Amino acid sequence: MKNKSTKFYLKLMTFIIVLSTLPVIVLGIFSYLKSSEVIQDNVAKEKEQRIYQIQTNVEQVLKTVDHSLTHFVTSSQLRETLNEPLAAEQFQLYNQIREELSHLQTFDTGLNDVLLVSLAENWLINNKGLQRLTMEQNKEINDKYMSQPNRSTWVLDKKADDLFDSESEGSGSCTYHINLIKQLPLNSVTKTGVSVATIPICTFSGILSQNSELETTIILDEKFQVIGHSNFGNIGKDFSNEDFTKSLLAIDTNSGQYDMEISETDYKVTYRKSIYNGWTYLSLIKISDLNKQSISIGWFTLYICTFLLILSLTVSLVGSNRIYRPVRQLQEVIINKFHHKPEIKPKNEFELIEKQIEHMLEQNTQLEEKVQGQVTQLKQFFMVRLLQGKVNLDELSTRLASFGFNQTWKRLCVFTLQIDTLEGTNYDKKEEDLLLFTINTMIEDIVPNENRFIPIVMNRTQATLLLSTHESEGEYTYYINQLAQTIQTKVKEELYIPVSIGISLPFANLESTVHAFKEGQEALKYTLKFGTESIIFFENLERATSFYTFYPKQIENGLFDAIKVCDKEKVDEILGLFLNSILEKDLNHTQYQISIVRLLNDLIELMQTLGIDIIEMDNKKSLFDHLYELKTFDEVKHWFKSDIIHPLMTKIEERTESQYKNLSDKMIHIIQQEFDQEITLESIATRLHYNPNYLSSIFRKETNISFSEYVALYRLNMAKKWLLETDLSVKEISEKLKYNNSQNFIRSFRKIEGTTPGKYRELKKAQ
Repeated sequence: MKNKSTKFYLKLMTFIIVLSTLPVIVLGIFSYLKSSEVIQDNVAKEKEQRIYQIQTNVEQVLKTVDHSLTHFVTSSQLRETLNEPLAAEQFQLYNQIREELSHLQTFDTGLNDVLLVSLAENWLINNKGLQRLTMEQNKEINDKYMSQPNRSTWVLDKKADDLFDSESEGSGSCTYHINLIKQLPLNSVTKTGVSVATIPICTFSGILSQNSELETTIILDEKFQVIGHSNFGNIGKDFSNEDFTKSLLAIDTNSGQYDMEISETDYKVTYRKSIYNGWTYLSLIKISDLNKQSISIGWFTLYICTFLLILSLTVSLVGSNRIYRPVRQLQEVIINKFHHKPEIKPKNEFELIEKQIEHMLEQNTQLEEKVQGQVTQLKQFFMVRLLQGKVNLDELSTRLASFGFNQTWKRLCVFTLQIDTLEGTNYDKKEEDLLLFTINTMIEDIVPNENRFIPIVMNRTQATLLLSTHESEGEYTYYINQLAQTIQTKVKEELYIPVSIGISLPFANLESTVHAFKEGQEALKYTLKFGTESIIFFENLERATSFYTFYPKQIENGLFDAIKVCDKEKVDEILGLFLNSILEKDLNHTQYQISIVRLLNDLIELMQTLGIDIIEMDNKKSLFDHLYELKTFDEVKHWFKSDIIHPLMTKIEERTESQYKNLSDKMIHIIQQEFDQEITLESIATRLHYNPNYLSSIFRKETNISFSEYVALYRLNMAKKWLLETDLSVKEISEKLKYNNSQNFIRSFRKIEGTTPGKYRELKKAQ
């Protein structure tokens, strides 16, 4: 039994070896021979295609320049211009010629200058402008350009030989230029001028330098002078005595390939002769370089075949044993890949496999449940992207099907809901987002799934995309209006907050959702006009009316006057009158906003005029940002009063009180320093540069007594001090205090103190 098993194993192994190695060897030899042949043919064709591409690219530039220049020089205007002296009064004619020359020099042709020469009138025009020719220059042009046998020809010139040094920016590094010479007029026997278009040879550097390490590309003119070469150092050389050019003379065909030996090296020469200008385009590449790919393919095939042979032997030796152990392999995979250990030890391999598969199915079920839990978040994210216009058409159909959205509707529209205000409610500003999410959940309960997409909260707004299957527009409008009222009522009953709803125009294609969302948001802005708890249809907005603004300037003047005198009751009354006068006008929300922003701007100007710092909010937002966030006129009115006007009036009062105190202190100081002199309110007013009546009112407001009473009291106190501390007589004291006589002083003293000065002195000293 053992021998049979061994023989079968050997037979199986031998069969596997022969079956695997023989096809590899045959296929390797065939692949090498065939691939080498195909590669050599493809490389040869590639060289022909490349030289053809070079010819096409070069001649495209040449023909474009030739055609453009021919069109320019054959115009009747140019023929007449050649016989004009181009004096100063012909400046417009010169400008026209310069403009035409500039139009010829486009980026795609590589032209860097175009020369126009009139031999009859001895002038030249190029990029540098207009030049007058000397006799030597005129003769040089005749010898160099007018002696050409053809009226239109391409010539290779060195930059140093360039007659007029007409190089432009970007061509300074090019030694050679290709010049298109056209003797003018083209259709006349008598030649009175010449036009030369100059192209730097560098223009063709990118075409000729590709793959220059393995291949030599040459362009020869009809005299076998080098026009272009992979090695720029060979440009301008005469190749008429080269072996490959001599071989070309013996060939009648315009394109082809041939092999020849150059400097004891075999080359494949690819050539094309141009019908356009007689130039010859050549590609020279070593045959050994052509065969490099074939040799590499051969080595690669040998390596692959060797690897496959070794692999076949290994598989034959190892695989025969593994064929008999599929169950063990499966068991090893399960043990290595799955780390779950069954509670009851399996009796055999199949039971182990069964337990692991059951565990895997259980995990798969749990994963599906988790994914289902995230579908809602994915739907919400999809709706956010849809409202932002970031979902393309291809994704729309896929997502609608995968999320299970209803795809049957007659009309679509977007509901946008905002909380009007939280004043007078049990909520504060920080809870606005939480309230919006609560409303979002309520809408999910109110509107059936088949009539909506999933609602979302976005940018302090709750948005719902609704579906309608109503046939008539009237039924649709009634349904939408009833639904909006239901939502408003439900929110009011459960959350006790006012909300407004903006409704977009109906639409049919989901691609328009982003525009509908903007329409809903635009409609909500009109709560400034319609007030809280509004249902606003975008189609009902007056958007096509002429644009004008209303601003009650006279009421504003009264408001500012009340602010300056800090009359809060009057300020509150006039502010309400101001805002109501704007609200009474039939304007759109933008016009309302402009008027309100103007009021804020004028208040800021008033602060600057009064020298009061602009009021800043607690957060880093500007006053205008706060104003734009307000949704109703009540919020606007409250914000202006509490955040702008009342703080401004407080600062005005503080500054006024400070000014009053400063003035009264100055007056008291003068009285205390000069009480023994003639002091009057008028004299102090003159010194302080104020009106006496104004100073009198300020002094009484700050001290609660009049100016004269204060002077009298202060002098009386000084009299009492002198009576006790000095030996001055009553008469001397009355004179010092500027009383007319001592009797007046005694009467004043008795009126206040209830006794005469003499008795007052005696009484105090006795104590």
